[in-house]
Amino acid sequence: MKFLKKNYGWMIVVILAILPIIPLLNFIHIDFSNGLNVSLVKNVANQDRSSTDMLYHISGEFAIRWMTAVLTCTPFFILFGVNNLFVRQAMGIVTAVWSFIHFILFVIIEGFLETFTQVNYVLGFIAILMLIPLVLTSNRKSMKLLKRNWKKIQSFAYLIVFLSIIHVVLLQKTWLIYAIIVGIGFIIRIPIIKHKIIELRKK
Repeated sequence: MKFLKKNYGWMIVVILAILPIIPLLNFIHIDFSNGLNVSLVKNVANQDRSSTDMLYHISGEFAIRWMTAVLTCTPFFILFGVNNLFVRQAMGIVTAVWSFIHFILFVIIEGFLETFTQVNYVLGFIAILMLIPLVLTSNRKSMKLLKRNWKKIQSFAYLIVFLSIIHVVLLQKTWLIYAIIVGIGFIIRIPIIKHKIIELRKK
């Protein structure tokens, strides 16, 4: 019970992250007849656009949704005084996992070299690369080891979400809602506005 009470937020994040993966399993074929063989189902391997679009949509949407959610943690704390650093770290890891899934699916279906054929793909690839140090340092040991530098590394998240939004904009997908949420979050972070909100909240 003590473990659940201490880690319930982290567990909720994990459950919410895993549930959307279930639809993706419909596109994966696992064969045990000749050892373990994992592959995409035939219609995806043959570049069926409806299937590939579904894979891209699910993985990409949840990657940017979690990314946006992570950046709303600080504004949420400012507004309501509720904060859990390690839940935010879990959300960051989930963001990276969905982003990696999105990129891996792209490479499997389109090929790695396709990454460099369009500006939006290149921006997405840069965002993926920048996520790697964030994931590797998203733990308590790294926090103690890096100290002040830890926050500097984690601040890459702002540039990553900026690149991701441009990536989505260039793909002409739904992006406005994410830009609005992130934009409002940055406004709330402005020192004058932040202190005013905290003063109002404490009254």
